[in-house]
Amino acid sequence: KSVLGFESPSFRQKPETEMFQVFCFVRSLRRLTFACSSVMLKQIRFTGRRGFPMASSHKKRTGLRAALIVLLCLVLVCVVAAAVLYSLVSRKIKAFQSGASFALDYTITSTEAEPPALYALLDKFGGTTGSLTGQYTPRAVQLALYPTGTSTVNDAPLTRMYISEEETLYDAGQLYNKLRSTVVAEYPLASLLLPGWSLGSYISQDQLATLLGVDPAATGLQQVNDFQLDLKQLKTVQPANAKEGYLYLQLPNLAAGEDAPQLILGIEKQGLLKTLSPKVHILLDVPAHHIHAELSGTVTASQTVVTAPTSRMQDSDVESLVQLRKTIESIVQFVQTAAQSDDAVTSPAA
Repeated sequence: KSVLGFESPSFRQKPETEMFQVFCFVRSLRRLTFACSSVMLKQIRFTGRRGFPMASSHKKRTGLRAALIVLLCLVLVCVVAAAVLYSLVSRKIKAFQSGASFALDYTITSTEAEPPALYALLDKFGGTTGSLTGQYTPRAVQLALYPTGTSTVNDAPLTRMYISEEETLYDAGQLYNKLRSTVVAEYPLASLLLPGWSLGSYISQDQLATLLGVDPAATGLQQVNDFQLDLKQLKTVQPANAKEGYLYLQLPNLAAGEDAPQLILGIEKQGLLKTLSPKVHILLDVPAHHIHAELSGTVTASQTVVTAPTSRMQDSDVESLVQLRKTIESIVQFVQTAAQSDDAVTSPAA
């Protein structure tokens, strides 16, 4: 440190930018090269006086010393480069630990022949593929789903989700309003039959399980929030569908057992140095729900605040929601039957 003038990032008192670290690294390499050159010149000067060579054995020993010094310098350069890269990756991971916002394209597939409850619900409303946006904190995740064909900027989401350590909430009000607007846009008279949403917006996992007639464990996603971005516990992996130029890390999960979710985070290597929003490729398996999700997009480290929704349904409202769902299904079936009858009547005339 005192000879080469290199200062490792771990010794700094104040955090610096990635570009400044790279600058310091290049400057240190220049000093290291100069030091090596000086040592090499000194070794050459000792080979003889006024151009007269010394004994052959002395030349061999001098050559070995010079080669050893060059080798040690190369090893030192590799160690310094690894230290700088580790520091940059560590800083990125620590920034993501405190909070992040994300914009991702996703595809969800079922790993069983008989679709599980959550997958069947998403598939029914066309939400198994599309885009999602949201925020992450160590204690909770909030996201909005946009099916394929809709815009995350101009269109309303299909639904929203809130996942914390204690519970999973679904925005049933937004889902109903989205479906109602879709039906009314195609059949304007349906607005007279479909009432507006007057209940609390978010439904709990227990209430959704009651509505679907399944066990509450089938609608909870709390385990997805148990992953930890601990640099010491991350494992480097290479999945079968890995993208070129990505560094893949398997995140540890606090949950144990065969049903514990597994998450592999792929980060574009160039993005670690060049941008605040690196591209990511995420592979998520949730055995308890028999689903696999693949996501790709960007993640930006930020000081986000995720709060639990206050507009929530009461248990007494679940029965009203059941009746509302039956009303929607009967109206949609009636409209579809009427449309088929109109096609049958106009078809011979055509």
